[in-house]
Amino acid sequence: MRTTRRYSCRAPLALVMLALLSIAISWCGALAAGTSSTSHSAPKPHVYSVRDTPGYKPLVDPESSAVALGRRVNAPLVRRPFKGGETSIDLLGRAVLRQLHRNKTDSLMTSYCVTDTEFKEILWPEFPQSRPVTGIQWDDAWRILWARLHAGMNHGVRDFGDHVYQFVSFKSDSVEKFKNFTLYHRMKLVAKDDEGKVREMLWIRTIVGRK
Repeated sequence: MRTTRRYSCRAPLALVMLALLSIAISWCGALAAGTSSTSHSAPKPHVYSVRDTPGYKPLVDPESSAVALGRRVNAPLVRRPFKGGETSIDLLGRAVLRQLHRNKTDSLMTSYCVTDTEFKEILWPEFPQSRPVTGIQWDDAWRILWARLHAGMNHGVRDFGDHVYQFVSFKSDSVEKFKNFTLYHRMKLVAKDDEGKVREMLWIRTIVGRK
């Protein structure tokens, strides 16, 4: 059976994930602080931490290597397909241009952005931030992502809407492969508008291709 890859917009998801990763690393780093020796002879006042709590046990993170790898290697294969999107990156770029011409923010959100279910079941389980040790839940990330997706689509229509466009290219400068999907980062959508000007659009930060 032949399968068809589908692509969806995910305007600033990469930024959301990086922000969450910083939180997780800072939190784990705070727990590990004070374990190294020091060469200063003057004693320092004791700083109380969660390690002083009776019964404290250090966190165990069997998937700590996922942070360096950028993905969880034990994530399961997922059969769920994307509901919307297009079958190629160029077709997705052309579809976005049509919705810009029509000022259709809602259509961009509902037809070309990942849904909460797709994020929860396909994307989130492979991100290092989904490891149990971080304490971060998928809906914590989704609330941030949805807000940024909504803002990104509105800004795109505000800045580039109400023009007829001729598609030129839609390309990324880096690709990140996961078990169930591929991320295409820092997208650049280039088109010629109805005034003959070549417009470079950078507001779509990342798109995802379903394997």
